[in-house]
Amino acid sequence: MTLRRARPPAATRLARWVGRLREGVAVVWGDFVLDEYWRCLSRRVSREAPVLVLEYQGRVVQGGGAANAALNLAALGVETRAVGFVGEDAAGRELAELLSRSGVDCDGLVARRRAATVVKTRVVAGSVHTALQQVVRVDRGRPFALDAGARRRLEAALAKAERDARIVLLSDYGYDSVTPALAARRVRRWRSRGVTVALDARYRITEYRGVTLATPNESEASAATGLPVADDRDLSAVAARLQRHLGATHLVITRGRDGLTVWGRAGGRSLSAWGGQEAVDVTGAGDAVVAVAAAALAAGAPALEAAALANVAGAVAVSRRGAVAVSAADLERALRDGAQAVARSRRARA
Repeated sequence: MTLRRARPPAATRLARWVGRLREGVAVVWGDFVLDEYWRCLSRRVSREAPVLVLEYQGRVVQGGGAANAALNLAALGVETRAVGFVGEDAAGRELAELLSRSGVDCDGLVARRRAATVVKTRVVAGSVHTALQQVVRVDRGRPFALDAGARRRLEAALAKAERDARIVLLSDYGYDSVTPALAARRVRRWRSRGVTVALDARYRITEYRGVTLATPNESEASAATGLPVADDRDLSAVAARLQRHLGATHLVITRGRDGLTVWGRAGGRSLSAWGGQEAVDVTGAGDAVVAVAAAALAAGAPALEAAALANVAGAVAVSRRGAVAVSAADLERALRDGAQAVARSRRARA
């Protein structure tokens, strides 16, 4: 597969798609995570051990994993339904409340007894006059056991949610709310109905088949194929192997500060990162990318324009701390700023 540098679509052209992203219904099926942030002040080092002594200031929660993908779709104006497992616990209730407040339909969240909601606790600290930095992360929760009763409840929730969906987003973070085996037959049926099926899988991407779109980052794509990536030739080999496994119509590989590449039958096209600012926090950027790309494809956008709009969403996401959803207004603002920057550059060269 060949890779070539693509000229990015004009910001004004991309802006035309933003208002159409809200069309239709989206189902997010996957691993719902509660992201918890402990905000602390750091003033001194302990006398007992070479560690920081942190003064707890407060707690903030955000949606992680599939929850962040759902929040991104809802922020675009898409009617969004959540399907997956949570624990029958305080964290599960807090996560459902967080999603509901943002307009996500949580009827498909199946609460499991004797199971824990997945919680990722990040301790962030700094002094009074410096930005907070992540000090440590503590993960709680394990893959959900798929006993017969739980599987029936999940399948019933999915059957109800999917009826009129135009988008199904599979968000697999390895906790078994969604698995390749559970998805296989349904993906074929959804595709036959014209549904846009998007995949964001952290560990077992090569076990899925036939999706419309997959959006691994470069390191995930490399790990999935067992091939290192040192240059564009390596990336082309990785993309070709992934495409053979997935049979995906579109493959978008995100590359951090190097932007992203979008692959199809004609090869790959590379887009530079949107804007020029340094990333503040990459948490949740992949969820913003897959949400916007899927919504754009479902709205009828060509693959390059869908990827370019997702590229803008990724740039907005990494400019903020934590997993904060990218809204339609955020996209419009970023595109407007980009168009103005291009106009200023042209005037300067004239």
